[in-house]
Amino acid sequence: MARQVTVQHAWRARLALLCQPQVLRRAGRAAVMVGTLLVGINQGDVILSGQLTRWVVVKCLCTPLLPFCVTLLGAFLNSSVTSPAADLRPGWAAIRRSMIIAVLVGSTLIVLNQGDIILAGAVTPLILLKILITPCVPFCVSLYGAYVTYYSALARQHGGRHAARHT
Repeated sequence: MARQVTVQHAWRARLALLCQPQVLRRAGRAAVMVGTLLVGINQGDVILSGQLTRWVVVKCLCTPLLPFCVTLLGAFLNSSVTSPAADLRPGWAAIRRSMIIAVLVGSTLIVLNQGDIILAGAVTPLILLKILITPCVPFCVSLYGAYVTYYSALARQHGGRHAARHT
């Protein structure tokens, strides 16, 4: 029973880490920057050609949510409430987690953004380039989330001095 309470406390503490203003601010920054990049990559040609449909607008509005959530997921998976900040420095485990997220989220993005084109058999070199670039984005965002957690832990450990330099 005591073990279950400890596990529940650890999960709550890890979730509380995600709600810190500096973590949310960095996730928001990633959502704006990466969301804009993703909209440009996936919908830019459609927008520039003037073929804007309701579905494309919905995709463009929802796209920034993905980097926001992936940043928080990367931060969550690489967090620990009992480890010192030095142990949270992203390494091969964070890279492995980021690769898994890249495959899962990248595949989802490809299906959402280019699925109809793939099924129609109309894959052009530009679409192929989009398909190849797409998984790189969640990989980078997830790894960024791991660094957000690391810098947040450093800030807690050093009483906020370190966070001022990296916010």
